Amino acid sequence: MNFLKLYSISMASITFGYILAEILSETNLIKLIGAKTSKIAKLGIHPALTPVPVLYLVSPRVAHANASASLREGLVEPVDIYIAILASNLPLRIMYIYRYYLPVLLPLLGIIALYFIGLRILFDFLLVLVVLVIGRRRYRGIKAKTKSKKIKLNLSRKAFKKGFTKGLKASLKFALRFTPPFLLVIFMLKFGVLDRMTLALSPVLGKLGLDSLGVTYVTTAIFSPRAAYGIAKVMLIYNYPMQKVLGYMFLGNGLFVILNESWSRILPFYSGLYPRDVTLRFLLLQVWLPSLYNISLGVVLLNI
Repeated sequence: MNFLKLYSISMASITFGYILAEILSETNLIKLIGAKTSKIAKLGIHPALTPVPVLYLVSPRVAHANASASLREGLVEPVDIYIAILASNLPLRIMYIYRYYLPVLLPLLGIIALYFIGLRILFDFLLVLVVLVIGRRRYRGIKAKTKSKKIKLNLSRKAFKKGFTKGLKASLKFALRFTPPFLLVIFMLKFGVLDRMTLALSPVLGKLGLDSLGVTYVTTAIFSPRAAYGIAKVMLIYNYPMQKVLGYMFLGNGLFVILNESWSRILPFYSGLYPRDVTLRFLLLQVWLPSLYNISLGVVLLNI
């Protein structure tokens, strides 16, 4: 197998995806989508927190800063923030589509990426429905003050040039993160390290239906999901069934969030914005709940 050719084709397609995603952002198309999302969110979100889902499209950090400020000022209660943030998971997934899934997964995995995105959006959509029903009952009779700002598409040459430049820089940063672990995986495949890993990890992961390449995928995903998606491409070359590849992707993603991202990034971020009890509930709702969905779905797909 020509791994160098596989790497070159993958990086070329990912670079194109990043550039396209940044151009969509610079031309304000993403803001137009955000405006539509905000109208839906207002059906069950506290009036002081209606900007939160829209801000998620731009930056989740900005959205949380807005929510925590409302909490400190006494404008809302913690439960109001839980509703607003959980309802924002769908806009967050939309943000991932144009910032990450579009540049990375779709060029790498094709139709499998669409199934992966669809199944994750399904969870977010159902969650949004539940919290908006709760919100509508909680905020019945409360009217939100709305401000309408007309958003125009920016199709200028400057916007396209800026989008191209930002997309190229983003793809270079991605390559710096992606290349070392991807090369490590290729080394493991070619020099038998994979077999030794299988012997060590198979007692634990074998019961979940993982084979040797699947063990490599999951262990890599815990440290770098992006590099693991490169292994998913290898699985497709080896003619793995689609549901197996999806199973590994969901299982790896769930374990990454619980074992890595939750304590290295999410916990410090929440702790800097919210009181301790609010932080712990956020970890339950925003980390453990979706991770258990991903892990459970992964296990089911691997054992079909």
